[in-house]
Amino acid sequence: MKAKNTALIISESRDFLNQYARVFKENNFEIVKSRGLADWNDKRHLFKFDVCLLDNSKENIDFKPLLDYVNRYNPKAIIISMGSDNIAKLEGTNYLYSGFGNSIHFESFVGNLGEFFKRSKARTDLAAMLIHDVRSPLTSMLSYTELLLNKTFGELNDGQRNFLEKIMILGDQTLDMLEDINQVYRSEQYTFSIDKEVFPVTKAIDQALLNIWIRADQKNIKIRKEIDESMPQIYGDFFQVQRILINLVGNAIKYCEENSTVLIRANMRTERMAELAVEDNGGGIPEDDLENIFKKSFRLQQHEENYKGHGLGLYISKLIVKAHGGGIKAENNDIGGVTFSFTLPVYNSR
Repeated sequence: MKAKNTALIISESRDFLNQYARVFKENNFEIVKSRGLADWNDKRHLFKFDVCLLDNSKENIDFKPLLDYVNRYNPKAIIISMGSDNIAKLEGTNYLYSGFGNSIHFESFVGNLGEFFKRSKARTDLAAMLIHDVRSPLTSMLSYTELLLNKTFGELNDGQRNFLEKIMILGDQTLDMLEDINQVYRSEQYTFSIDKEVFPVTKAIDQALLNIWIRADQKNIKIRKEIDESMPQIYGDFFQVQRILINLVGNAIKYCEENSTVLIRANMRTERMAELAVEDNGGGIPEDDLENIFKKSFRLQQHEENYKGHGLGLYISKLIVKAHGGGIKAENNDIGGVTFSFTLPVYNSR
């Protein structure tokens, strides 16, 4: 059975809660009730939602905590303010605000909203299914190719081996793209999860390097580490932090010349946040592109001929960092390359 969409109703009035809960329930929404914004603020981790209906008849609601929460955890959620339109004066938001006067019946609106969510999730489910269906035969094709390369069915001439090796490289790149696209769909549909644990930053760095050391070895690139030994442990998702490091160090290796050095730094940024940085000398990024580098599907034109791809690695890294409550940026450095830095929360036992 597919999960229903969730409607959060916030009001100090029991009549308001019951009246609009009925409307949402009739349109196949799961209902979550909160007796006022203060109650929601105290238990916000329990109140995930697709639609939030606010009773603002007293015009005394401070929307900032709610908007901050939505921006971080579910940017596609819709907020509806009932009883006042003062929320519509807020700038820089992408939500729907309405007092619902005579222009539209609330019941009709909720019905249309439920149908919209239903179709949106159906498209996402279809995309996820197609990604899975493409990935399975591609994996089998690569397995057959590997059997040929291993001479299971006889010797290969140089030309045959060359083409099969190219097939393996392109196939692996395609699998990586499919996984990146799958991660984007998951994150944009509010299913991108962070499983936090406590771990030393050196463990995440070393584990990430195990996955990509061969790329550096092939170009004789040295990986140097400068880690503050007094740093507290990181409080985050160990696997996802590895993904960030693999993306950033992998890009550094890709764009650096042979016999270069890539530097990984880790130190404290504030009392609660650690900063990790990856520094290379791979040519830098045009200043005009620095603001766009983390956007979905962005790719530097100067590298287009040499490195094909969808440019999703940096976009996914930004999603992971944001889910941890941190920030990520890219800056040209004084050694002719780029320094990518990002922040993560540290564990505080107090």
